[in-house]
Amino acid sequence: MDTEILQHIGHSLYNTKRLKEWKRYVVFRSRCMLHSEQIGGLLDFFSATPLRRDMLRHTTSFVEQATRQFFYKNSTYDERIRLVKGHVEFLESKLTEDALRRLYADGEMLRLWEDSYEEKPLTLELWFHAGQRKEGCLSLVLMWDKEALYQIMFWLAPGKNGEPALWIGALQGTPNGSEVIKGLTKAFYGYRTKNLIFYGIRNVAAALGCESIYAVSNEGYYAMNHIRVDRKLKTSLDAFWQECEGTQLDDKRFYKIPIPEYRKSMEELKPSKRAQHRRRFAKMDEMKDAVAASFAKYLK
Repeated sequence: MDTEILQHIGHSLYNTKRLKEWKRYVVFRSRCMLHSEQIGGLLDFFSATPLRRDMLRHTTSFVEQATRQFFYKNSTYDERIRLVKGHVEFLESKLTEDALRRLYADGEMLRLWEDSYEEKPLTLELWFHAGQRKEGCLSLVLMWDKEALYQIMFWLAPGKNGEPALWIGALQGTPNGSEVIKGLTKAFYGYRTKNLIFYGIRNVAAALGCESIYAVSNEGYYAMNHIRVDRKLKTSLDAFWQECEGTQLDDKRFYKIPIPEYRKSMEELKPSKRAQHRRRFAKMDEMKDAVAASFAKYLK
């Protein structure tokens, strides 16, 4: 096992000049030693190509994710290592080297869609955000100017039936944007902002060739491993997944959600609502086309 790279990873993750962070560094190194064979295999995986080496040098969280109970409740070392490797391999099979380098070696955002609200840009960005590493290996972020309004953290891996799938670890919103959220809902003809970003992730899944979306339930949320109350969910994931036509699996930690969003036909709507829904659907179709066009630049 390469102790030099582990030292680099540890110091990039933790500010060892502070006692609390130094203790976390010691725990990290201890966990790596206790699981040296598994962590060594993960390091070998990232040393296999120049691109992977560059990705790991910048995105050191990949190794930390393997050593802690991230992603979902009761995840094991082997599951987390398989998840990280599988996510990288999935993206390698889909995205150009330039796109992968921008995401994981350079820390850039990849813009997928752009609109505006109150004369400020409203965008969907694909981004690896280290602050959200506990719930996924990539994030879809709805940005208003420089503020993240909503984020969906996810990873890519085979589904329960072996199909290519997108797995959601969490959905988070800003605690300070209630008035902005209300305004955006009105601007999008009654379509809630939370639904807007979920429509975005549906289109990301489709663009990447996924056949299913899975999402972590309240019961399966990673922080349910913890005793601390402040790490628990503030809102119900289950209620939103059900709203998105999700069904809970026999493994209660997860929901399965269809990729297409159900749309009512004009005949199903009251006459007074039809014009609003036409405008809403037009906005949604603009996003769908924009995401597909953006991925056309990033796909192999």
